[in-house]
Amino acid sequence: MATYKVVLFVDSSLTYDKVMAPDAQAILDRLRDLDAEIVYVEDQKGWTRSQFTEYASKVEKVGPEEFEPNPELLEQVVDADVVLANFAPVGKAVIDAGKKLKLIGVTRSGAENVNIEAAKEAGVHVAVAPGRLVEPVSDYTIGMMIAESRNIARMNIQDHGWLGDAPNVGYIKSLKGQTIGIIGFGIIGRRVAEKLRAFGCNIVAYDPFLPDEVFEQEGARKVELDELMEVSDFVSVHARLTKDTEGLVSAEMIAKMKPHAFFVNTARAGLVDMDALVEALAAHKIGGAALDVFTEEPIPEGHPILALDNVTLTPHRAGNCSNLAALSLDIIVSDVERLLKGEPLAHPKC
Repeated sequence: MATYKVVLFVDSSLTYDKVMAPDAQAILDRLRDLDAEIVYVEDQKGWTRSQFTEYASKVEKVGPEEFEPNPELLEQVVDADVVLANFAPVGKAVIDAGKKLKLIGVTRSGAENVNIEAAKEAGVHVAVAPGRLVEPVSDYTIGMMIAESRNIARMNIQDHGWLGDAPNVGYIKSLKGQTIGIIGFGIIGRRVAEKLRAFGCNIVAYDPFLPDEVFEQEGARKVELDELMEVSDFVSVHARLTKDTEGLVSAEMIAKMKPHAFFVNTARAGLVDMDALVEALAAHKIGGAALDVFTEEPIPEGHPILALDNVTLTPHRAGNCSNLAALSLDIIVSDVERLLKGEPLAHPKC
């Protein structure tokens, strides 16, 4: 009989098939090496992508207590030491049922799906997995910059035939020597900057929550938001969406952009005044935009952004890659290992 029990609560994003893939299982084997049994509980069986997107958005806004607890999870958590979850809700009922529970691990950077206060009261640790999207999102962001500024998507021969010119034909440029403004200089923003330096870009960044030495270490010039918008050839958004950052990129800020600058958002639509952005794009007051996130997803039929000739639009897929489960599990399993060895957690929420 195993010494520890780990319940892995899979959902429509971190699916059973993904966690059963060889790369993910190789990471979970590290727990088996510590004499842990791993039990899988499936939530949201048969959901569509749009169902999950709507659900995940609600979880982020209201937390886990608005959802009925999964009966199978309630049963399995009774003798579990660890619960691992992605977006699936882990509320007070689940925590109270877990009499042996020591850790709730979330395979994302946020823990909105966990009742943190209930966990604290029960003496249960909560840990998260920051950085799991660093590589896929930073890769995608730079890909979006190039796709929009060099017209890769709109020059697709199968879609459009043999085109000669594009809306930005007069100011198509290589990335070398361009100034990239990064809004939100956390782990993803810094990784974008690191990769862009290999292209020969100049980096300016805005993040009021970081000390000056972080910018210096990363070779970026720290600036205020208005200066960033004024001097950047590309503006790329990587801030977290909070009450304080909602609408951060306002109509006033968009109006400060260079007429040939490009705007890229692979973070959250709520960070931006989308109406003002669409207006600026339609009037060609800025060069173009590459967007992976939208106020309403999917984009409603007939939305004015769909008629623009200077945008690259993708369906919220920047973080999607075939090895995402392994990337996520690698971070959170490291904290489970620390817990089982009696070591301090690297990424605790409580």
